[in-house]
Amino acid sequence: MKQIFPLAALFVLASCTPPSDAGHSSSNGVFTRNCETAMALIQDFDNEDLSAVKAHFADSAVWLPTALGMTDTANLGDKVERWEKAWAEYDFNLASEEVRLLPGVNSETKQADGSVRVYFDWDLVRSATDSTEEKTVTVAYYESWDFNADGKIWLTQVYGDETAAMAALNE
Repeated sequence: MKQIFPLAALFVLASCTPPSDAGHSSSNGVFTRNCETAMALIQDFDNEDLSAVKAHFADSAVWLPTALGMTDTANLGDKVERWEKAWAEYDFNLASEEVRLLPGVNSETKQADGSVRVYFDWDLVRSATDSTEEKTVTVAYYESWDFNADGKIWLTQVYGDETAAMAALNE
């Protein structure tokens, strides 16, 4: 799968560049730049490169609570801690042959705002041990990333049932 990723990334970057017209060329450039950041983030996460993953986020980045029972936002420090724990127990492998990146819109104006919506699948893998076989669960993800003026992600929303996937891996 990792051999396919560079080709898939090129395809996705080409496909996420919307047609240019006089009224939207500036927002298209921002969206294209943000698509490049989104793809780099996905690749860095797939490679479990924590310092590279962190570099895509603003220091003040927040994640909105989207999972059942969650009520508080998470910050970058919270997420780094969770990623380190998850990577120690499981492998996260990009399962999608195609990562779909789409422009987000401002909820009030309904106009493209440079944010990026992304759809893709991860395989979460628990390695075999002396007493257990390897287990893999595929999780479909939808994420939304809002970017600051410096091109860093400042707001993330994640929709994918990672908790159920990890519970299934640990059965």
